[in-house]
Amino acid sequence: MEFLHRYNERGDKEIAGFFASQFAYGKIEVMKRFLRDLFERMGDSPEQFIRAGNWKALSGLYYRFQKSDEITLLFGVMKYIYNEYGGLGELYEAYYKGDTRKAIWSLRDHLPVEGDTLTFFFPKPLLASPLKRWHLFLRWMVRKDEIDAGLWGFMDRQDLVVPLDTHLFKVGRCCGWTKRRSPSWNAAHEITDALKRACPEDPLKYDVLLCHKVGISAGCTGNKRPECAEKCILVQ
Repeated sequence: MEFLHRYNERGDKEIAGFFASQFAYGKIEVMKRFLRDLFERMGDSPEQFIRAGNWKALSGLYYRFQKSDEITLLFGVMKYIYNEYGGLGELYEAYYKGDTRKAIWSLRDHLPVEGDTLTFFFPKPLLASPLKRWHLFLRWMVRKDEIDAGLWGFMDRQDLVVPLDTHLFKVGRCCGWTKRRSPSWNAAHEITDALKRACPEDPLKYDVLLCHKVGISAGCTGNKRPECAEKCILVQ
């Protein structure tokens, strides 16, 4: 989330949020090191870098499963999005009809991707997937506070779905918000519905608190233990 706040222009923030969310997996220190390198290569304006379409600066760049050729292909698709739609917000709005998941699936059909190319970033329909990285991006774009940028006005906060990672999933299990055995689309919806009962107009208001303060800092395992009373703010 820190990378969004490096920039002042809407397009730069939007692009920073997209890349930061899409590469949000693996060890956080390694991920942040990669993102710092990525944004340094793009210079002062990620949007200008993408619109210019010169990818020489990306040579040799890779992150875990994404090698240099795939990252370069991704930048080519991003250039297409900004040339044809004007931005990621305009792209998503064109296919958003009230269902976040269907919009994510639909927009892929209108991008220059072939076969299984770039499915990591623009996924095909997979019913079980919680689409965590895309929903993290949507939270950053729709909500507005000291963390989230709130750049998109066409989508309501109450329609957001939690970006379900392993930490939030364990919290949801421990609190009884879901009984699912693994993170999934159904688990994400059940946890979102539970949070809506606390704050119907803004269910993701507590996402960062639950994930970081409870899931990570308190070491939530998904099961209540005696030591939870000492570490977890939910049982204190």
